[in-house]
Parts: sequence; structure tokens; C-alpha cells
Amino acid sequence: NFGRTRLSSSVNVIRRAFSAIPETMKAAVVREVGDADALKLETDFPTPKMGPGQVIVKNEYAGINFIDTYHRKGLYPRDLPFIGGQ
Repeated sequence: NFGRTRLSSSVNVIRRAFSAIPETMKAAVVREVGDADALKLETDFPTPKMGPGQVIVKNEYAGINFIDTYHRKGLYPRDLPFIGGQ
């Protein structure tokens, strides 16, 4: 019985962790190439869904990388929309 209780407790901890993943997140999104105004802070960007062998990491802080400015300007093309700082 102790093993079953312990397993049940572990499953509940995992279930709570998964239920805490929000449906949306904040993201610095580029939907079209352009100047600095093309980079928009969106507060309702869909949270990525986990695939097999993947995890989702909660970030407290994030930054934009220098290469993101090239992508935003269209100098180095990439699929749109994209989230800066990846």
C-alpha cells in the first residue's frame, strides 16, 4: 500500500505541474519584416505544445539577440511569425 500511495502522490504532483502550463504567454513577435516597430510584445501568444521527449521551460527573463535584428529587417530571411530571442 505504501508504494501505491507514493506512486499516486507522484502522479498528482506531475498532473499539477502540467495543469500549471498556461494556454498563452508573453512573446516578442515579428509577424512581418521591417524596422523596430515590427517587433511587438504580445501577451496572448499561444504557448507551444510539448511533443514526445520535449519539455517547456518557464523563463523569468528573456532578451533579444543581435541576430534577431537581422531577421526582423529581412536581411536573413526566416519563416514568419517568429519569436525573438530563441
